[in-house]
Amino acid sequence: MRQQWILGLVIGLVTLSFSSSTFANLSGFVGDWRNVDTNTKGVTRLLIKKQGAQLSMQAWGQCHPTDCDWGTVRAYGYGPNVSANLNATAQAVSAVFKPSHAQTLVIVHKAPNKRIRAEVLTRFTDGSNRTNYRNVYTFARTQRASAAPKEDCVGFSPRTTTVRKINNRWKIVDGNHWLFDFASNAGEARKSLAIIKHYKMNKSCFVGRPDPSFSYLLVNKTAPKGARQGEDCVSFNPRTAAVKKVNNRWKIVDGSHMMFDFGNKQGEARQSLAIIKHHGFTRSCFVGRPGPSFEYLRK
Repeated sequence: MRQQWILGLVIGLVTLSFSSSTFANLSGFVGDWRNVDTNTKGVTRLLIKKQGAQLSMQAWGQCHPTDCDWGTVRAYGYGPNVSANLNATAQAVSAVFKPSHAQTLVIVHKAPNKRIRAEVLTRFTDGSNRTNYRNVYTFARTQRASAAPKEDCVGFSPRTTTVRKINNRWKIVDGNHWLFDFASNAGEARKSLAIIKHYKMNKSCFVGRPDPSFSYLLVNKTAPKGARQGEDCVSFNPRTAAVKKVNNRWKIVDGSHMMFDFGNKQGEARQSLAIIKHHGFTRSCFVGRPGPSFEYLRK
């Protein structure tokens, strides 16, 4: 009975989705797909594979501190009719996941801009009174891994880093190494030091020294993660960020949000964008706006 219910639901929903889908090669569904909403509380990632004639799907749901792996299950493709060549005319792919408390049906079909849309229907099987529910998510394919961008970083120790007044200017220093200059603003220097210590940042990195056009901090080789109360941050999507020329100046933008300005340095803008995507930064943060004395990026 349960299998008949699943089959009937799949057929009905896939039939509905066909009305807005275009024909696609079955291999077009294959890939590592990430939810375009980086703040989703639902499905964060789908990994669809094809080996011979057999499909598989692996899914991840939003969890803390890392996403929950739902496991890998058999997946099935659907064509427009019973005599269609599935490899050439596939319109949808489905899979059923069975965590301990629920049964989740995932139906995937093509979406504009080389994306996929997944309809996720969850039915509770634990005897609770919770309502079965439906979600729809859009995913973009993860680009094939490319060589890590070349980085220019200077290491320091967050444990020994401190604020000192040198030549009548407040600075964050690590021993004799001057890291950041805050002029007369001791308060912003101390606030910035607290942020460095909170995230355990230990690398200060640059694009275009001397006179860098872009700078950021790392924790070893990775982006700072998490959040700190009272932060002043602006969110963006690293997947949709791009380099564009605006008013004759090269900028990194996310839609209409202009994030970083590089003047006439197109090469440094592209290098900086590669670094943003490589580390998966999603927040641009500031101390002391307007005219911030300290800036950093984090996930």
